[in-house]
Amino acid sequence: MAAQAFRPGRITIRLLAAALAVAALSMLTTGTIDVAGTAKPAAANAGPIVDDYPYRGQSSGVDPWNYYKGQCTSFAAWRINSRLGINFHNRYLGQHFGNANTWDDAARRAGLTVSSTPRPGAIAQSDGGSFGHVAWVAQVNSNGTVLIEEYNWATPTGYGRRTVSASSFEYIYFGDLPSVNRVAESVNGDRYEDLVAVDPNQ
Repeated sequence: MAAQAFRPGRITIRLLAAALAVAALSMLTTGTIDVAGTAKPAAANAGPIVDDYPYRGQSSGVDPWNYYKGQCTSFAAWRINSRLGINFHNRYLGQHFGNANTWDDAARRAGLTVSSTPRPGAIAQSDGGSFGHVAWVAQVNSNGTVLIEEYNWATPTGYGRRTVSASSFEYIYFGDLPSVNRVAESVNGDRYEDLVAVDPNQ
């Protein structure tokens, strides 16, 4: 009787798919893949720490994102667009991101994560003062401080950077940094926990 080549049947494929799904779920529960609300700080920096704002020296007129040039909101919008590759503007996802003190509430309504945990590439946000303040998180330090880049703080309508306590701000996650090697959070970026599985029919 001639030997027959082994061909995996539907049951074998389903068992393999189930094993892969269990392994993926194990990754979720052991911290290899983080889930929304427990985001880990990025394992890399947020790009060069430099004044790359295209409207530096200008303090009048409106930028392409509908903010006044030279303001903290304009600089933050520039960084979200240029560093994160997100088409952000002051009506992003149907919400009004107006003065800086509105950004956290608008972000929550838009379904974005607003966290007390900083990470490079997040927007630091405060409701303090008359209009609030937003800045770019350039670096997260192990001693509980963050290095931020900003406009219109110490220098009116100008660039600055400072190291402050991480508790000074809330942090808005607009997206992951492209080309940065970092721990994954939500696999598809929608801030909800992901169930990873394999379709046995594929």
